[in-house]
Amino acid sequence: MAEALLDIAGLTVGYGDGIVLSELSLTLQKGKSVAVLGRNGVGKSTLMLAIAGHLKPRSGRISLDGRAIDSVPAFMRTRNGIGWVPQGREVFAPLTVDENLSIAATRGAWSMQRVYDLFPRLRERRRNYANQLSGGEQQMLAIGRALVTNPSVLLLDEPLEGLAPVVAQDVARCIAQIVDKEGVSTILVEQHAGFALELAHDALIIERGVVVRRGPSAELARDQEALEKYVGIRKRRPNEDRGPALS
Repeated sequence: MAEALLDIAGLTVGYGDGIVLSELSLTLQKGKSVAVLGRNGVGKSTLMLAIAGHLKPRSGRISLDGRAIDSVPAFMRTRNGIGWVPQGREVFAPLTVDENLSIAATRGAWSMQRVYDLFPRLRERRRNYANQLSGGEQQMLAIGRALVTNPSVLLLDEPLEGLAPVVAQDVARCIAQIVDKEGVSTILVEQHAGFALELAHDALIIERGVVVRRGPSAELARDQEALEKYVGIRKRRPNEDRGPALS
């Protein structure tokens, strides 16, 4: 097997005296995607913060393309190829859409024009301030801002959170294009487990700070017992809403 693009081994992270993640390991191959599942509060966003460089691990190793980045600050991780879409979007409210993208843009395949092609609604609102956008448009902007850094690894933390169903479907389709058609290596944290498992190649489930299940997404999608126990997904009745769809 080829060397992993992102390799995390024995990662232990916490806040104050508390441990949130313990001895977590994860590998991401180039062009692949991994979904991170679990109930609220189990450490999914903490994992993303640690990878992005906003939370210092107690122990463990994080390597990007064979180089250790454990001691690399967050802004340098962005330059080295970590693109982060944080939970809550965190767009720059007093800046226009154009300005939000231009301050993050670097040379590479993902230009501002290409982001506007992916999200036509952003092109229509390019002169508007970020705080004038709807929640869905802000999420598109947050994703676009990460893409124009031309990341080798894209971190998506709850990208569908708080979005109306129709808007969530639009954002989900764009994420599917980024992962499937564009081949951007992605780690996805998402409460819509059905969407995440349909999108990602592999998945892992976290419970009380440790990985309790991992494997191909298609395999985990069939493990109803694990999904009910650790993610809180019960078997759906016929015609019951399944959440955001990719098609």
